[in-house]
Amino acid sequence: MGRKGSKVSQERIQAKPKKDNVIRVLTRPEGKDFIKEFDYTHNVVTNDGEIFYAKMGAGETPASNEDFSAGRFELGTTAYTEAETDTFNEFDVSGTSKISGSRKVFTGTYPKTNDTGDADNTGDAVDAVSYAVSYTTGDFNDTDIEQGCIHDNASPVSGTKLLCVWSFTSFAKTASDTLKVFVNHSMESA
Repeated sequence: MGRKGSKVSQERIQAKPKKDNVIRVLTRPEGKDFIKEFDYTHNVVTNDGEIFYAKMGAGETPASNEDFSAGRFELGTTAYTEAETDTFNEFDVSGTSKISGSRKVFTGTYPKTNDTGDADNTGDAVDAVSYAVSYTTGDFNDTDIEQGCIHDNASPVSGTKLLCVWSFTSFAKTASDTLKVFVNHSMESA
């Protein structure tokens, strides 16, 4: 039940629309090989995310409850219509959507610009900030992953602010799969 128009493809296909700035890479075993499955979608940067970028651009310090530079990814099971006013309450759809074990801090050196260190991030650019997370086989399993967000709280509550939120085409992550998610933001309309 994921986002209409979301594109799922095998690694051999590399063309994607420019607007699809969220990249999901699921790596699964198949016999003696590993298959990478890519899904491209787009996100909504929330009003709080826009405030964060404005303050960072002006050299100001974001408020402690909207400092997404030390944020976390979180995935969920229920796609919904995202809006710029969303908080964790809307993402967690009645307190039932978040996936246990999917709340995870950014991968190592992220966020960063010009992400040339990971070939799977096909949305990197010198004028984009990239966020990334990597889930191992033991982090979590779920049969119906449909959404994700970036927030700034180790223990989010309903009012926790979001940098951005997105929906995927529904997919499963088994105990044998690894998963990477990249979110790339560029300031196109500045």
